Amino acid sequence: MKTKLTLLLFSLVSVLAPITPLILLAIASIILDTCFGIWRSVKKQGWKSIRSRRLSHTISKTLLYSGAITFIFLLEKYVVADILGHFIAIDLVLTKAFTFFCVVTEVKSINESYHSVTGVNVWDKFIAFVKRSKEQLEELK
Repeated sequence: MKTKLTLLLFSLVSVLAPITPLILLAIASIILDTCFGIWRSVKKQGWKSIRSRRLSHTISKTLLYSGAITFIFLLEKYVVADILGHFIAIDLVLTKAFTFFCVVTEVKSINESYHSVTGVNVWDKFIAFVKRSKEQLEELK
């Protein structure tokens, strides 16, 4: 029985190996967002504003993102791969797109927390930087 469970566990790990970096990226963005949220809460309302109830949302969000990434991966790998392969040559494009969506959601939340404390909108500064870079690049041509 122990051998069968070990075999099942190794099989599961090997099937999910391609999405491990994507799941870790999503979890890292959630942890970073949580750190910024705690920072904002402490700066605005002090340490008494930290509640375990609010921090427990981090666990449910992590499980939700990880489960959704895994579900989309399995769906893409075993159901949609043949159809999608005729149109797009990128492996795991749906899984990567969903992970990108999750990370962008967390980055926007990080930006909101940072903006709330410092008054600086990092996203707007980044867009302005890209526009200036593009203009300077066009001047060089």
